Amino acid sequence: MFAARLRQARALRGIDSQRALGLRLGLDKKLASSRINRYETEARGIDLDGLARLAGALNVPVAYLVAEDEHTANVLLAFSGLPEARRAEVAAMLQELVTCG
Repeated sequence: MFAARLRQARALRGIDSQRALGLRLGLDKKLASSRINRYETEARGIDLDGLARLAGALNVPVAYLVAEDEHTANVLLAFSGLPEARRAEVAAMLQELVTCG
């Protein structure tokens, strides 16, 4: 799921190449493309610090990259784009929906 979400986030942000994303992460030019390729093909795992850096470079929440399904990912992305005051309102509404069934 992570690999697919990473490719999706890269496309969403208009980052047209694996190298471009790697360079945003501060990777060496020679390593940038291959490192991101390994993430996108699941040939290499990533630790939490790397995941946070990757999310920051893509301007998405960390949780988006590891969301279990598309609906959750979409909600997380939309939620992260809201101003703080609206986040509190939306969180309260969601909690009410869960509580009330």
